[in-house]
Amino acid sequence: MVGIIDEAQLFYPLGSRIKIANNYGTVRYVGEVSGHTGTWLGIEWDDGMRGKHNGIVNGKRYFWTQMPMAGSFIRPGKLGPCATLEDAARERYLNYDSSNVDASLIREAQANLQASLFEVVGMDKIARKQSKFEQLSEVSVDETPVNAAGYLKGFTQLTTLNVSHTLIWNWDIVASIARQLPSLSNLNLSCNRLVIPSSPQIADLEPSFKNLKRINLRRCGFSDWKDVMQTALLWPDIVSLGLQENSFSQLAVVDRQKIFRQLQELDLHRTNIMDFDQVVKLGNIDTLRSLNLMENGIEEIKLPDCDPLTKLNIFMSLEQLNLSHNPIWNEANAFNELDKLPQLRRLSKTPHLKSNFDEMVSKAVASISGLQFINKAEVTAEERRGAEYDIWKKYAVDWMQANLQGSEALRDFCRKHRTYSLLVKKYGSPADFAAIAPAKQSNLIKVLINYQLTGETWEKKVPRMITVQTLQGLVMKRFRLSGNVPQLSYVDAKHPDLVVPLDNNAKTLDFYSVQEHDTVLVQ
Repeated sequence: MVGIIDEAQLFYPLGSRIKIANNYGTVRYVGEVSGHTGTWLGIEWDDGMRGKHNGIVNGKRYFWTQMPMAGSFIRPGKLGPCATLEDAARERYLNYDSSNVDASLIREAQANLQASLFEVVGMDKIARKQSKFEQLSEVSVDETPVNAAGYLKGFTQLTTLNVSHTLIWNWDIVASIARQLPSLSNLNLSCNRLVIPSSPQIADLEPSFKNLKRINLRRCGFSDWKDVMQTALLWPDIVSLGLQENSFSQLAVVDRQKIFRQLQELDLHRTNIMDFDQVVKLGNIDTLRSLNLMENGIEEIKLPDCDPLTKLNIFMSLEQLNLSHNPIWNEANAFNELDKLPQLRRLSKTPHLKSNFDEMVSKAVASISGLQFINKAEVTAEERRGAEYDIWKKYAVDWMQANLQGSEALRDFCRKHRTYSLLVKKYGSPADFAAIAPAKQSNLIKVLINYQLTGETWEKKVPRMITVQTLQGLVMKRFRLSGNVPQLSYVDAKHPDLVVPLDNNAKTLDFYSVQEHDTVLVQ
């Protein structure tokens, strides 16, 4: 029996990975089970409900699991054969047959993998390159039983490798792959559970990863940021790192002398980071340019205090931030906080349930002084002027009251509305507007409508609450227009250099702050 157990331990060392059907697990025990004959493997399943117990059977503990129903015992004979990366790649690419393609290969060629760092090798590329196997620059063997490197030195041009959802289980295997592929720069290890490397292992393995620039560790079972930092010692000069769908909720300041020395892209999509104070701990990564925080349950954005006329000295290179699908409840405060970031140019965000997309965009553009793109759409000069002018008007009375109350009240106002002092410099003091605003009683306003094609003008009293769509109908009837619906914008009577597009048919003139004697332009 001892010999059989030793053989099983040789093939399935503790920490190694197994797969049955579509279920993945980690070997936590090899040996006998009381009351049963033969050798058994104690498995902790990735799916916490896949097992039958937590490693305790008939009162005896054989191994530990994180979830109470994640453990079970299986016979080694139930497991299929494993493969080297070399064999799996040859099987997938050299045995390609367009009439007999497995579902995994189709998925490989078409799926997104939720990682922008890696391109999937398409069917057309497979067909073109199968005759030049060792000249492939991209190889994907996802969902194959790979647990060893094999001989890879012939792949001299391989730059991108996808070994997600395989049976790779430690960094010695990964290092063996990387050592043989000097051109490898992009590595996808998603959905693998790798043993955290020890300090002696790191010293031995770190040189193997010197050329690696991008690595994806999506859903790799990290639950503690300390394990991430320990693992990152293997590749201190990584440029792009994906950690999406790992379950850690706490972060820590990183030692830039040891890790993330050149990190530019970090993906923390769908982790458990709900507190933005944790995100601030990464502020010393001064090379970081892109940060993805999608779907983390973040409700509030709070950054350290700084003077309203200055920026923070954290996240010094951060240009792109993704906050989409987070329940941020106070958008105005959130955008005001984000204005503290010195280089923020691109923001992705979905509106709060009590907000709408246009209002959210307007707040963001007016509140973040350097913003150039929101949700991948470039902010136009017209959009910026309109958004800024809306904010300039909205807080005019508050600004006047703060001025009357003294310097401390004004400083407090500027902390809450960081860009307002810039808007005053740009559009002038809102004193006149604030003074006359309470006196406006009428629900009707007189506007001058200018049909730019012919130069015709029409002075018309209209309700403040008239929609843009209704006004378009009046304009078409008055100027006898047919065909395409005209595009409207307006010029502020007090600031004739400000042209605001009326680009939402469902909104009212009051929403756009159209006032008495403003001019509506018809295009």
